[in-house]
Amino acid sequence: MTNKFNTILIPALMALLAVPACSRIENAPKTAEKEGIRFAAPLQTKATDAVNTTSVFQVRDWYNGSQYHINNTLRWNATESQWVYGTAANYVWAGGNHLFFSWLEHNENYSTAAFFGTGLSASGNTLTIPAKALTTSTQQYDFMYSNPVSRNTSANDYSDVPLVFNHLFAQVAMSFQISDQTPNGEQPIYLHGVYLNDDFINSKKTVITFNDDGTADVAFSNPTKGAFSPRTDFGGISYGKGDTPVDMLSQHQSNTKDFYYFWPAEEAELSEVITVVYQIDGETDPVTGNPYIRTSKLSFPNGTTWKGGHKYSYTVTYMGAIFKVEETVMDWDYTEQAASVENQSAMASWVDWDSSSCTISGRNITFKTDLQGKLMPIHGMFKIFSPTQCTYHINLSQNASYYSFNHDFGSGIVDTSTGSIGTSTGDILPGTTIDFYIYADDNDRPAAGQPDITADLSFSVQASGGREFSLDSELQRDGAYTIIIPSM
Repeated sequence: MTNKFNTILIPALMALLAVPACSRIENAPKTAEKEGIRFAAPLQTKATDAVNTTSVFQVRDWYNGSQYHINNTLRWNATESQWVYGTAANYVWAGGNHLFFSWLEHNENYSTAAFFGTGLSASGNTLTIPAKALTTSTQQYDFMYSNPVSRNTSANDYSDVPLVFNHLFAQVAMSFQISDQTPNGEQPIYLHGVYLNDDFINSKKTVITFNDDGTADVAFSNPTKGAFSPRTDFGGISYGKGDTPVDMLSQHQSNTKDFYYFWPAEEAELSEVITVVYQIDGETDPVTGNPYIRTSKLSFPNGTTWKGGHKYSYTVTYMGAIFKVEETVMDWDYTEQAASVENQSAMASWVDWDSSSCTISGRNITFKTDLQGKLMPIHGMFKIFSPTQCTYHINLSQNASYYSFNHDFGSGIVDTSTGSIGTSTGDILPGTTIDFYIYADDNDRPAAGQPDITADLSFSVQASGGREFSLDSELQRDGAYTIIIPSM
């Protein structure tokens, strides 16, 4: 499953690892030998709810496409209040390309090894998961894998590595009932069974490829058909309007539905996999004269697919020999609370200023001039991880009319009077460095002997629902940066 987000709209992150990083601005270049590899905190699923700290994750650093630089686990250290390596180690940033990825080792209830059995293995940048049948009797296990994070030390970025997690499985619940709109006087049916039939695919093999571009490709193979539930023979009970719905997965009558984990599925895999066995009062077999038992095969609604990390609820209704399958797509959460962008915390990290584009003195960032004496654009870099859908803003405290911004060097300049950088054009991946450039007009430079022009920066994001989040505690931990236009 590929997760991308616009320059200003950041869609679909699943979970974050974070160890609080100190904001460091150094005039001297950073060196890999001095920087240990750390993962950020807190660890979250879908950037909304914190993961239970009893969970343990396998983590890898596929180095230069040839070997594992990190082959360890991550676990919660309550004393240090951060996620640490399971086996004590100090990994430094060896020069070259690092590809980080991770998957669940075990949660508070179960383990990946026990769930999938033998055959789960990592080789290079791929994770192979053996075929696994999912049924109502299968231990419920929320297996997760991360989006990869690619770093090359040539970029001089040694900030904490954020891992955004995805759920491998979908959650599905299904029920059967007689429609409330059944005409008055309609006779009840006599129900024998309602279930997912033997054409349903309940087992697949999985290969996850972690790519340098920050995406994780999930490929399924070896689809195997099989029963999802033991079938209850309802014995031809009289079943009419107002009777308690049948939970089609747990196979009992209930006013609530039970959710189970399912493999992601394509539309073709969900065709004619629902079976209803029933009788209509008075119908007889013309040959034997016995009551006629009907068997109807139903499909899920046209276009239906099941995706990992999504939760689906279905109601199959009967109304006078007409069946209807209705779908509701729900938020993925286990506390039955709304998990929306509005509830997400703001998470971002500062990367650095490009010292070739400006003079850095503490929190003061001053324009440099080129060989012709012209002011050069100041180049800054940061990353946003949450909210998952937002517009980011860079604001100036004063003198805003003297400055302008560009979120991609060489394209159109966006006036800072709105405090917004970028438009809806362009895509960046979760956690990708956002490059921004600050411009000043040479005609606006103060004359020699006049005071410099200054403005303090502030950063924020606005969630898709309208809520505003400040990013200054994340990007300017040591105080606001002051952007200085020097006098002639």
